[in-house]
Amino acid sequence: MPADRNALVSDLRCFNRFYTGLIGLLDETLTHSAYTLTEARVLFELGRRSGHIAAIPEGKAGFLARAFQIDFAPAASDIAQELQLEPAYIMRILRKLATAGLTETRAGPDALRGRVLSLTIRGHAALATLQAAADRDLVRLTANLDDEEAAELSDILTRARYLLGGAPASGSGEIT
Repeated sequence: MPADRNALVSDLRCFNRFYTGLIGLLDETLTHSAYTLTEARVLFELGRRSGHIAAIPEGKAGFLARAFQIDFAPAASDIAQELQLEPAYIMRILRKLATAGLTETRAGPDALRGRVLSLTIRGHAALATLQAAADRDLVRLTANLDDEEAAELSDILTRARYLLGGAPASGSGEIT
């Protein structure tokens, strides 16, 4: 690796340490809530896809899934792929969210879809609370920037996403 790439790697690591500490990503929970960052991201994904994640069709699930009327395997697989995490880890989070009353499964719109996993009213409220807290934290973080500096930071962040292979997305209301 050329020396300038080593410097770039060092700069990226330095920025990552600075930013994760600045916004509290290493804290036990996100925005002093009851949820970890990963749990909050799973809530966000469920809210974003609300009602579009199908569970295994009725009659096709195993005994325990039928007994508890929940089988999160398809949802866990989809979310795990999106977040680049292990499906088993996402499955544990989905079970925790269900136990807390934040998710529900219900009959899908057609027989092929089977059951659909989505946020409950309580789940949507928890997600809204998390997003509002994250927004407040980011407003507080940028409060000392004047309009020109805020625009410059926005442009820099958009450019960084583009350079690192991400689509230059507009504000998505996403956590973090």
